Amino acid sequence: MQTSVVETLKAAGLYKDSGRIEEQMLISILPNGERREHKMSEINYADIKIFADELEIALKIQNPLVQELFAKNAVGLANLVRVVNVETASGFKGAVGSGRQLDAIMLRAEQFQDPGAGATTPRTSWIRAIAAIANVVFIQSTADTGAELAMATTEGLAILGFVNPAAALCVDAIQLSYLAQLYNIQNLDFELANPFIGDSIVELKQPFFIFPQETGLVNVRYYRAGQDELRPIGIWVKMASNLRTLATS
Repeated sequence: MQTSVVETLKAAGLYKDSGRIEEQMLISILPNGERREHKMSEINYADIKIFADELEIALKIQNPLVQELFAKNAVGLANLVRVVNVETASGFKGAVGSGRQLDAIMLRAEQFQDPGAGATTPRTSWIRAIAAIANVVFIQSTADTGAELAMATTEGLAILGFVNPAAALCVDAIQLSYLAQLYNIQNLDFELANPFIGDSIVELKQPFFIFPQETGLVNVRYYRAGQDELRPIGIWVKMASNLRTLATS
């Protein structure tokens, strides 16, 4: 099991001290089969090295299965950084970045809209009381219940899987929407997933990337009432200037 982001990027030839990666195009496939192109900026190898080193540090105390998720998708995450850098054009400097330079942050509840509240009300926790069987929005726009979350021109989001530490599970399926197109439902078999290695973790069959100026939505199926603790595993790439507000960054 490969659990190192650094080693994965070394194997891909992306982890170097010097030189630059040339501009390239990234192609993604929409649910209807349509091909969508994203420009990946020219960037210093040293910036990708900073990204890998800092992500490795952040993952050091994580469950090995979470580490494996990030390692498996390390190249895709580096590509996300390069797509965001097309507009910011200042590279990735991580923790010491400023202004338009990029950094990446692990996901937490306060970054997302509370789906049970009014517009522009951030979550205070991933813990959520579920009153009845329902199909419910999980990640959405900050402005409108049920609307897709939109990325600005200088940010991008990656969701690789989900973890659920709830003692009594009440969620069993998920459906993603990307640019208003629905993906097939994926079951979240938390009751079967790795019960001997800490919290139950389910990997998405394909990582969910929302690139700059794109939109996405996450809906879940609650099959009974209870207390849900579902939370996404991933990162948000943003400009350093947008990572200075402790409550919501």
